[in-house]
Order: sequence, then structure tokens, then C-alpha cells
Amino acid sequence: MRNPVTSRNKAQLWRSGVIILFLAIIGGGIWAVNRYVPPQHLFWKPLDTNRPLGFATKQQLFAFNLKPSEICLSVARDTAGFQSGVADPLRPKSGAGKDVCGWDIALNVTGTDKVIFAPRQTQMQCPLSLAAFLWQREVDALAEKHFGQPLAKIHHFGSYSCRRQRGNGSGRWSEHAFANAWDVASFELQDGTRIIIQKDWNGPRKKANFLREVRDAACGIFRVTLSPDFNAAHYDHFHLDMGPTRSCR
Repeated sequence: MRNPVTSRNKAQLWRSGVIILFLAIIGGGIWAVNRYVPPQHLFWKPLDTNRPLGFATKQQLFAFNLKPSEICLSVARDTAGFQSGVADPLRPKSGAGKDVCGWDIALNVTGTDKVIFAPRQTQMQCPLSLAAFLWQREVDALAEKHFGQPLAKIHHFGSYSCRRQRGNGSGRWSEHAFANAWDVASFELQDGTRIIIQKDWNGPRKKANFLREVRDAACGIFRVTLSPDFNAAHYDHFHLDMGPTRSCR
């Protein structure tokens, strides 16, 4: 007759062995992923702006919103070629947005050591500024691909504007109200050639294709990317923001 206690112990040992083996496999898998998969593809890794874009870049950027501001500011300071400095806090003293608009911590951004903004300076929340840095790098590569020369300037309509999403003053507050959105109007190449969204979105094929690839690159970086394909209000610019919603149009 079998000893029931011994059988029970064997079953418990077997189950424990299976659990240990399972945990070892999982642990080994995690170790291998952390060791061999580039960090830009792992959402739990911090953003490294010196690396190319990856599957997790957008999530790594958004994660700054859940961390102390100093972490993002430190990444901005350590990003090679990024031209920025801490902006003075801004809170409107009057008007409908006096208790809503502005920022406590933001950056004055002028571009990079290769690509400048026009107008030269705009204020951005730190995660938005790093997204802009990564995106201009992609735009530069697309300029080389389509036109055989580098990007020199990004012409824009600015970032901060204390307003709601709708022009009639109703609805939710725009991400522009917090310097968390950026409107881009055109791109200038090294030889002075301009690719203008208003004119070239449905213009010559080379310029139109460039603008659509630029838009698609933005979709992989910013939380929201809105182009002329979205609605008539965006006929002349890309709206790019790092707000809580997600859209690529």
C-alpha cells in the first residue's frame, strides 16, 4: 500500500520543481531581452536620445509625465546638439485661463546645432521638446532621402497659446495652453528650398511624398499628429502634441 504522505510530498516537490523551472525560464528570458534587445524597443527602459527610434520610443517619452521633472530636464541637458534652456515660469494674471494656462517648468527651445527654428525660440514642456528633437532628426534624414541635402530650418507657428481647442472659446483646453503642442508650417533645406504644408501637401509629388513621410514619422513620436488630412483647420500646418489622447491623421 502506498504511503499517502509520501505521495503527497512527491506531488508537492513536482509542482515546486515545475514552478522553479517556469520562473527560471521567465527570468532567463527577461535577462536575455534586457541584454540583447536595444533599449529603444523596451518600454520599461529610459529614453536615450542618442539612439535611433524604436518600438518603445513614444511610450518612453510619455513616461516622463509620470516622473519628476528633473529627470526629463536632465535628459534634455545631456542630449548632444539639442539647443534649449529652462524657461521662466508663466501663469496668466487675468483672463479665462488665468488658473489653467501656462507652466511651472518648461524649456526655451531654439533647435539643434544643425537645424534651427524660425521663429528662433519657442517654449515647450520638456517631453514635447525631446519629441521635437527626435522628430527633426527624422525629418533631416527624409530631406536627404528625397532632396539629397540636409534640413536647415523648421518654420513654425509656436507652441504656447492660452486657448481652448475650439476657436469659439468652448470645449476642452488645448494642449497649446500648457506649451504641450507645437504647430509646424514648413521646412527649409540647406539651399533655401521651402516645402510648405499649405502649398505642397497636394503639390508636386516629391514634396507631397516628403510631407506625408514627415507626418508619418511624427506619428511614431508624438501622442497626437494632425495634418491637412484631419480637417480644414489644419490645411497649413501639422499639429503635434504630447497630451493624454492619441491620434494620427
